[in-house]
Amino acid sequence: MNATKLLKQKGINYNKSVLQINRQEVLENFLKFIKEWELIIKVDNISKRDWKILFDNYANAIVTYHPENNHQERAVFLRNEKMLKKYGLTDKDIMRLDFC
Repeated sequence: MNATKLLKQKGINYNKSVLQINRQEVLENFLKFIKEWELIIKVDNISKRDWKILFDNYANAIVTYHPENNHQERAVFLRNEKMLKKYGLTDKDIMRLDFC
């Protein structure tokens, strides 16, 4: 069956997004998270390439993790710990952020 036809048949707007979050919102979430967890990360020094990686990882984290207790942000930072160490993340920070 055609997806558009099925959605129309059910009266569901097929043009409406399922997830909608822009990079500004993600960055605001990261900055709030960094402040709340008292992480000393030099965000001004993060390269364009590294920001794109963090944004892409956040998109995956939204699907996999619930938002409580910063699980989405923590997952992104733990997944990218090696990269973020260049910007100030420490081994102590990683231990604090870990889900264990």
